[in-house]
Amino acid sequence: MLNYENLIGRFEEVIQSKEWSELQDKFNKSNNIYILGHGGNLAVADHAAADITRLSNGQRLAQAPGSAILATSLINDTDWDQWMVSWMEAFTRNRTEEQISQSLVLGISSSGRSKDIIKALQWANTRGLNTACITSHALSEKVENCTIVELGAEYYHTAEVLTLLLTYELTHGSGCATPPINNNRPEELKQLNWNKGIRKHSYPDETINLGIDFDGVIHKNSSGYHDGTIYDDPVDGIEDALKTLSEQYTLICYTAKAKSDRGLVNGKNGTQLVWEWLEKHSLDKYISKVTAEKPRAVAYIDDKAFRFTDWNSCIADLKNSGVL
Repeated sequence: MLNYENLIGRFEEVIQSKEWSELQDKFNKSNNIYILGHGGNLAVADHAAADITRLSNGQRLAQAPGSAILATSLINDTDWDQWMVSWMEAFTRNRTEEQISQSLVLGISSSGRSKDIIKALQWANTRGLNTACITSHALSEKVENCTIVELGAEYYHTAEVLTLLLTYELTHGSGCATPPINNNRPEELKQLNWNKGIRKHSYPDETINLGIDFDGVIHKNSSGYHDGTIYDDPVDGIEDALKTLSEQYTLICYTAKAKSDRGLVNGKNGTQLVWEWLEKHSLDKYISKVTAEKPRAVAYIDDKAFRFTDWNSCIADLKNSGVL
């Protein structure tokens, strides 16, 4: 079986990092995105640029040096290390200072030693463009003011697939829809990305998801963490409850067991263990996803939660419960 290096775990770990938040913020503030890569990563860059532009609801224009004609011409006129600098110069020459300040140069590298990308990022920084790089290993040269998102992947296939997923996450994190298959026409995208007036919900899944904690709500967890296994029986009445809820909502199970920093138990990560337990008790058919991330949802069902209305009431509830 292909070693995909816990792709989903890596994805969740990356998007919870400080560096990812910084990149997302730069992306959200940018109207022009320049995506740089070579080899398989240039294909990722070209694909990402097309979809960022298409899915951005008119907010962003993304470009990548995907033409072999252009690339080889620039390489011939300069050299390998400088051709992306030449491409950047050509595509930003007529930009105003305001446009430059609202532009992002995003490099994609697997090894971290891609000199053409590093030179372009260094050049972009000196010209006042925002810079970032998604790379599997640390960059071999320093780039000032550049946000570095390290994946830590050992295989090209993992790095390239993960990077493409992350470019979709950037679009998703900017508030624009990444549509399901067969709901991809311009008028459908326009509806998904409706942005006139004030919306009650920031994203459509806030109206269809229900978040349900695992331990103490689905799994009895009567001995706490215990030995790290999922050892207990289902909470009484859970199957009927999940069946009823799933008829109206998409049910997402969130649990600290799914965190990427949790050690393996019997050679399996927490997400695998939760799914195995759900399947064992025939509850998996009601659950759409198991995640460590708090999902967007209509409501959350959690045995440790305190409903917030105002701080005076909340503090009183915490004191009454013995938390304070």
